[in-house]
Amino acid sequence: MHDDYDTPDSPQGPVVNRRLSQEAFRQLTAGSVINQHCIRDGEPVANPLFQELYKERDRYYVGAYANMGMELVQRPGFFYVRSLAGDDSEDPISSAAIRPIQGVLLVLGRGVLEAGYMFDLLTTHEAGASPALLEQIGSNTTMQQILAACHIDRPLPEAAKIALFDRHIAYYNARGHLVLADAGQAFFNDIFQEEQAETPE
Repeated sequence: MHDDYDTPDSPQGPVVNRRLSQEAFRQLTAGSVINQHCIRDGEPVANPLFQELYKERDRYYVGAYANMGMELVQRPGFFYVRSLAGDDSEDPISSAAIRPIQGVLLVLGRGVLEAGYMFDLLTTHEAGASPALLEQIGSNTTMQQILAACHIDRPLPEAAKIALFDRHIAYYNARGHLVLADAGQAFFNDIFQEEQAETPE
């Protein structure tokens, strides 16, 4: 509807969909990410919230979020916000929040490989990690130690829901299996790129 849009004063100005803009703001400030894709009718499709932020990112959204003390950050496949002041206590995705996210991703990645699966299990919409597999991975003593080091004292299935699903870093497919969203894949890639960089040749 036309009422959803703020029209520009000039042809070069931004055209903002207020409904999408408000929903993106609500999700970002609640600590979630905005992925390039979302799930609709059980299938991945282009995310209108991501498209809205992307099309007017430089002309409107970067400045609008900066005026509220936040940096709108675009990474491959997703957006998130962080505090411009560097104050983790007010940062929706602070270093304290990132630690359990990375811990759960590391455990998932290692656990899936050690269980004899390919990493693609976690990124393929039709596959995903089953609840039984999550329980199996979470019962491993080494995996429990990794989670404990990240201050996670919940079973892996519950930890994955809180750290990943609730922040839109992963989702559940129609089979109830956990699949990494765009942000989850990017976070996971960062973890292993860091590990590779730290490994001496």
